[in-house]
Amino acid sequence: MANPLKNKNLNMFLFVALFSSTLSANNYSTSSDWLIETNTTQEKFKKIQKQLRGFDLAMVEVGYRFNSFYFALKDKNYPLANYQFDKIKKAIDNGTVRRPKRKHNSQIMFLDTQYKKMKEAIDSNKSKLIWQEFNNTKVSCNACHVAENVPFIKVINPQYRWQPIK
Repeated sequence: MANPLKNKNLNMFLFVALFSSTLSANNYSTSSDWLIETNTTQEKFKKIQKQLRGFDLAMVEVGYRFNSFYFALKDKNYPLANYQFDKIKKAIDNGTVRRPKRKHNSQIMFLDTQYKKMKEAIDSNKSKLIWQEFNNTKVSCNACHVAENVPFIKVINPQYRWQPIK
C-alpha cells in the first residue's frame, strides 16, 4: 500500500513546479505602469481601446444596473430607479460608440422607444403602469438580443439583490 503522506508531498511538489514554470513562461507585464510604459501614443490608445472592449462590456454594466433598477422598483424607490435607468441608457449609448453596428437596433428597440415609455411610467408613480412597462422593457431587450444574434441571452427578473442599497 502506498504511503498517503508521500503521495501528498509529491502532489504538492508537482503543483509548485508546474505553477512556477507557468509564471516564468508568461510574456505579460506584471507592472502596474503597463500603460505609462507604453512607447507611443498610438500604442497607448490601442491598449485603452482593448480594455474598454466592445458592446459586451456595456451589457455587463447594463445587467448590473438592471438588477438595482428592478429592486428599486420593487422597493418603490423611484428616484433610484430613475437614476439606474438613466445609467442603463448611458451605458448603451457608450456601447454604441464602441460598436456602431449595435446602434440601429439599440435605438429602434430601446433608446428612442421603450426607454421613453419606461421613464414616463416611473414618473407617473403608478405601480401597475410601471410594472407593465418594466415587462415591456424586458421584451424589448430580448427582442434586441434576437436581432443582434444573441438569442441565448434572455433578460429575466433578477432573483437576488447585488447591491446593498435600497
